[in-house]
Amino acid sequence: MTDRNYYTWQDYVQSQDKPALLLEAVRAYKQSDAFRTALEATAYFRGENLTVGRKTVLRAGKVDYTDESGLRRSRAVTRDVVGNRISSGFLFRFVTQQTQYLLGNGVTLEKPWLKRRLGTDFDRQLAYMGERALLHGVCWALWDRGHMEVMEAAVNPLSGFLPLRDELTGEAVAGIHFWQINAQRPMYLRLLEPKGRTLYRAEGEKGLSVVWPLRPWRLRFRDMRAPLVPLYANPERRSEFTASIKSKIDAYDNILSDFADNLDRANDVYWVLNNFGGTVEDIAQTLETINRLKAVASYSDGTGSASAEPHTLSVPYEARQAALKLLERALYRDWMALDTEELTGGSLTNVAIRAASAGLDLKANRFEWQCFRFVRELLRLLGTDTDGIRFRREPIANQSETVRDIAAMRGDIDRKTALRLNPYLQPEEADALAQAAN
Repeated sequence: MTDRNYYTWQDYVQSQDKPALLLEAVRAYKQSDAFRTALEATAYFRGENLTVGRKTVLRAGKVDYTDESGLRRSRAVTRDVVGNRISSGFLFRFVTQQTQYLLGNGVTLEKPWLKRRLGTDFDRQLAYMGERALLHGVCWALWDRGHMEVMEAAVNPLSGFLPLRDELTGEAVAGIHFWQINAQRPMYLRLLEPKGRTLYRAEGEKGLSVVWPLRPWRLRFRDMRAPLVPLYANPERRSEFTASIKSKIDAYDNILSDFADNLDRANDVYWVLNNFGGTVEDIAQTLETINRLKAVASYSDGTGSASAEPHTLSVPYEARQAALKLLERALYRDWMALDTEELTGGSLTNVAIRAASAGLDLKANRFEWQCFRFVRELLRLLGTDTDGIRFRREPIANQSETVRDIAAMRGDIDRKTALRLNPYLQPEEADALAQAAN
């Protein structure tokens, strides 16, 4: 029996009502855990903590009412109101650091003409795909007519992409790209299959209608599948926005938001009124003005004389600060990211920098294989099989120390090598200087 959130290529082939199956596949995918996680990760990447976004605080107040005798009275009530909702930027920082560290300098192919065939914008597209893959678990590329089109697993609650996989191999034979401007507009759906692509439109209960019929792919591909290539975040094909990362970000943002709420309640002087002779209703009346007047009342202090004393609240700080620091360290450790605050001081050696960057290197190694596989599969679509694929990372180093090391090695290396190792020179600048020297 087909899982309600997953349809295969065989389901599509065997279906008697293919348009209906396409609509059902999209509907089921929108209800899947993968789609929900992808949307949630995108929100956190934008700095929108959905958990903190639902946070409220309890406030006291009063309501007026008329009793059975017709007398006007007041009573105390509490209600939930919107408090401070502070979101952090951890996910944006981690994803950007990992992506730019590995893909910031693009990809290098052993044959320059192959790189040109991929297009002048390929490096930027690859970096964007890497970003989306880390967030969603996968990002898809469609190659057709000499152009690569990037398709995200989830763009918003109405738009995304899902594959139709083969039940035997698990590979994507076809895919469904769907999008919608808003809920009041029609949904468009592209079926990408081995023979070509077809565009449909869905409106209300009318089902799918064909906008333009099957259009064959421009190139004839060796595999009997659509020219789709996935870039995965990891071998598990899961989002890097794990439950471990999410729970720590939520805890961090909640502590920060609660601290801000406490500051709001304690940022002014409030007054204690001694020997207040009012009734319970009178005190309820004052509850409405507590936040405005910062005044509370006591009935008597036993002295018989009335007085008013100003007071301030002291908000606990040390415990929260310690908790925030622990959570921040745990987040960097779990993501294996580099905390640049650890790299301080102009005398920091390259050995210390490499030690601090060890986790980021290991994380990038894992992601690099997925990027390598993606580029290789894309080149295979173009009829080229090569392993000459390299990614030049953006390392952090003490450049002055590096230059001193190069100078110390000058007796063992030639001028061209020394120029290429110089961190202050771009590769093309080093090559030009080397050629000028010759």
